[in-house]
Formats: sequence, structure tokens, C-alpha cells
Amino acid sequence: MGSSFVDIDGRGFWVQDGILELWLRLLALHLEEPGLDQRRGSPVLKTRDQWLLISKVHFNGCVPVCLGEAVQDDEGRRVVMAGIRSLITALRRAPPVLDRGPLNLLGHQNGGWNDIETSKLLEIGEAFLDLVERGIGADASSARMLPAPTRSS
Repeated sequence: MGSSFVDIDGRGFWVQDGILELWLRLLALHLEEPGLDQRRGSPVLKTRDQWLLISKVHFNGCVPVCLGEAVQDDEGRRVVMAGIRSLITALRRAPPVLDRGPLNLLGHQNGGWNDIETSKLLEIGEAFLDLVERGIGADASSARMLPAPTRSS
């Protein structure tokens, strides 16, 4: 399984592709709808459509998140941050393990997702918050991998 670098202006973190695709699918579903008068050409809809496509088709080692582009203006930043916070809130209320059955109803072309520990999605959410809100990240050569490897006893 591959991994992709999620960044804004070259600073970011590495994420395993499968879980990144699931995170993006869920995040896209948490972005607010633009008003009817703003729908045509809405950057929010462009971002959501891009993340839904990315999360449907498996990209091995090159998931094109384009996070910097999504948050380049105040409105995009506000909507993406609200979506991240909304998803994190929902994940905190979720069971410790999300079952593959309902996850695979979300649509994925290549066989879908496995059961996933909610804590791993929360870890990615916190990294997105750190990067977008506080600019916390490293360059690709020294950035951490998410989710963090679990230790076996």
C-alpha cells in the first residue's frame, strides 16, 4: 500500500493512501452546502467533487489532496476548517472501530475499505487541523507518517 504527502506549500505529513481516501470521503460529506445563489462555479463544490472522486478511485502513492488550493482564500479556509471540525466531532461520538460494512456503502471502486479504528481517523483529522490552522508540518523528507504505527505487545 502506498502513501501520499498531504501539504500546504511544501509543509505537511505522510498518510497511508487507503485511510487518506476514507478520510477525504468523510470530510467531503461534512463540507457545508453553498447557497443556491453560490452553487455555479463554487470552489467548495469543486473541492468536494475532487475529494469524492479521489476517494472513489484508488491512487497509489499520489493522492492529489490539493489542500493548499482548497484553503487558499478565506471562504475556502472557513468551509474546510468547519468540515474538519464537524467530522472530528462526529468521530469522537463514533464507536471505537468503524465496521467495513457501512463504510463500503460509501462507494469505492476497488473493493472498498476494511474495518478501521476511529482513533486513526481522529489522528489524521488533528493533523489536518494542525496544518491548516497552525501551519504545523514538516517537509517531505522529515514529515511523520499517519496513522502512527501501533506497537505490538
